[in-house]
Amino acid sequence: MDAHDSKLIQVNGEYMWFAASYGDCKEPAGSNGCAGLGVGKCGFQTDHNVTLFTSTDLVSWQNKGVVFSAAGNLPPNSVLFAPKTVFNPQTKQYVMWFNYIVNSFGNSFYGVATSPTPTGPFSMKVANVSTLVYADNGDENLFVDTDGTGYLIYTSLSLGHKLSIERLTPDFLGTQGKAGSSGVVASPAGEAPAMFKRNGMYYIAYGNCCCYCGGGSAITVYTATSPLGPYTSRTSLGDLHSQATDIFSYTDAAGAEQFMYIGDHWQSSPDGLKSHDFTVWAPLQFSADGLSVTTGGFQSNFTVSVSP
Repeated sequence: MDAHDSKLIQVNGEYMWFAASYGDCKEPAGSNGCAGLGVGKCGFQTDHNVTLFTSTDLVSWQNKGVVFSAAGNLPPNSVLFAPKTVFNPQTKQYVMWFNYIVNSFGNSFYGVATSPTPTGPFSMKVANVSTLVYADNGDENLFVDTDGTGYLIYTSLSLGHKLSIERLTPDFLGTQGKAGSSGVVASPAGEAPAMFKRNGMYYIAYGNCCCYCGGGSAITVYTATSPLGPYTSRTSLGDLHSQATDIFSYTDAAGAEQFMYIGDHWQSSPDGLKSHDFTVWAPLQFSADGLSVTTGGFQSNFTVSVSP
């Protein structure tokens, strides 16, 4: 499955995996995929698109096809990354944010597209989100709280890849800027953040800067009692040989909410095609007080129960 930079959500018992598809480009040899970094190189091509995969059991997946593409929607020489899609319970729209660059990393933006159905096609609504407190956008993710409020967690090149969170506008097409900003929530440089809520506690997790690195990066977890923080550093998820892409919730056979880490295992494809790089999945384990979060590490297989 050509599924990367992804986000997975559950709607009405169906799991929807929105992912960037990179195509059958040949990865450069070595420990990372960023040799000769530049537009047009493998991982930085201008034909990236967003594919939807669906499942009812997290095992068998159906490819629903391309729901959004860089070509035809973004300016020439644009490279799309990190499509993050959520459902807005107020507008009943599926809202997709994505990061993209035009010509070089010095021109980095967030775009927003929407669709009334998960299968799309998604239509561009905002070509450049201008309400952000920090510029030069990097990796991002979205989180929708139990009250329907949306949040953007993102890295900024102007902050040296540090993390910040901003509350979204009710339509999820922009942010509330300084009025809804956390400021810097995690100071070590990093990327590929994820945000979720469990038992009234808010969690963020992210890794070190890792440009398509084959070895992956350590994933650090922070917690807070409010979505905008302040956040406290807690634990590491261990060696997962991957770059984080999301942490999603699922319902187990007993009806309880559980959480799963997913990350991109770059440089792992047997044939060297980026489209064939594997995805790492790891169920999260929580201490009684919720402050310690771990996984079983990098495993060839594991078993979880999923609600039918």
